[in-house]
Amino acid sequence: MQSAKNSARDALFISHATPEDNAFTLWLGAKLTALGYTVFADVLRLRGGDDWERVLEDAIRSKAAKILLVATPHGVQKQGVRNEITIASQTAKKIGDVSFIVPLRLAPFEPQLQIAHAQYLDFSKSWAAGLSDLLALLVESNVPRAGSSSHAEMWRGVQLNDARTVGTTPERLMSNWLAIDAVPSHTRFYDFKAGISLGNAQKAIKDSPIPLVAFNRGFLSFAPLHELQDYFGPDLPLEAVSECPTDLFLEDGWRDLNLAVKDSRPKFTNLTRQSMDAFFLAKGLRSFELASGHLAWWPTAGQATTKRLGFKWHEGPSGSRQIVGRSEKRGFHWHYGVSCWARTVPVRHIRIAGRVIFTTDGSEPIGDAKRLHRTRRSFCKSWRNDKWRDLLLTYWFWLTEGADFVDIGMGDGVTMRLRLPPMGFDAAFGIDVIDDQESDAEQQDESDSGRIAGDDGSEDDSDELEDDE
Repeated sequence: MQSAKNSARDALFISHATPEDNAFTLWLGAKLTALGYTVFADVLRLRGGDDWERVLEDAIRSKAAKILLVATPHGVQKQGVRNEITIASQTAKKIGDVSFIVPLRLAPFEPQLQIAHAQYLDFSKSWAAGLSDLLALLVESNVPRAGSSSHAEMWRGVQLNDARTVGTTPERLMSNWLAIDAVPSHTRFYDFKAGISLGNAQKAIKDSPIPLVAFNRGFLSFAPLHELQDYFGPDLPLEAVSECPTDLFLEDGWRDLNLAVKDSRPKFTNLTRQSMDAFFLAKGLRSFELASGHLAWWPTAGQATTKRLGFKWHEGPSGSRQIVGRSEKRGFHWHYGVSCWARTVPVRHIRIAGRVIFTTDGSEPIGDAKRLHRTRRSFCKSWRNDKWRDLLLTYWFWLTEGADFVDIGMGDGVTMRLRLPPMGFDAAFGIDVIDDQESDAEQQDESDSGRIAGDDGSEDDSDELEDDE
């Protein structure tokens, strides 16, 4: 992938249909600007003043490090967008960046010839998940961050045309990322000695309670030889072929095994998923397979009760929520749970997706994955972002008994350390929050279920990639 060519190209240009895609562009532009990027988009015309036709064309030709194309069926057919794609394609050839145009797929679309082979980022299931992938790409492409205060002021002004007021006070934002403070020191490659039945070996690998991932004739694992040999038994003798420092494995791959970094990171993600599943299982949580195939880990009413639970980390966030509630109107319990997977960019972290499971009696899920998905969409549609945040914090404080870190076992004497609470980020400005009060109807429906929470992306059951980029 090409990186930003020089310091002059330090901006992002959002090409979108006006006014159809203004809402998404306002959301994305404000997010990127708050993170320090310089962002140009057609919505800035709303500020008046300059000759924006000339400003925007100049931004593409001489300032843009990347063109972010809001890809929707109607958007890519708009003449203005098509003109911007043409200019961007010419610029891409001039600067030699084959990935200069980055389509952001909000819905299935028919790409025009100039972007037919461009790799899109998927925003169709979750804006939040799409943004996370976009930020990883921008970091990998070395797009600089140091947006000017005047440019941020323009975006604040444009945001005033929306429903909420943008304040000048910096805001602390809580993410859904748990920082990985430490990983096992080495990743090991094990192979089976000659003369054994590989069919039996493959079945044993698949059924292993110890985190490992198949590779060539053998497998990769963090676990020590003695633990693995005890599991496989004398009929499947093992040998430790080689090992690689895990930091090197994640940053450069494993050259002796011909594993590029694009291959090593997905294997780390796989090992981490197995380890997280074992951690939740040991905590006594129940699992439910979602329509995407991911497991959601959630507590029964007997484990967490339906009472409010508090959270308060040292010099950190505090509050209280229920993570299990009861809707008398609908005749079911709701349970907050999570799905987790590892990512190594832009920092090493465990990404968490909030889930909601519904049960008849506090322990037995209602129906299949598709029915649960429909119920979530209906029941949780009014849940707002600040409540999802507090549910996440309550869940982890309850699960870890308020610890500042948690060690996830990845083999005998081998752990990965996660830091708590979830990572926070400082934004240069914030959006004034609407008074967070449920309506009487909501309170009656939830039947004292507490300040439950939600946002656009948390309840998405889309296929999150198991592989790290």
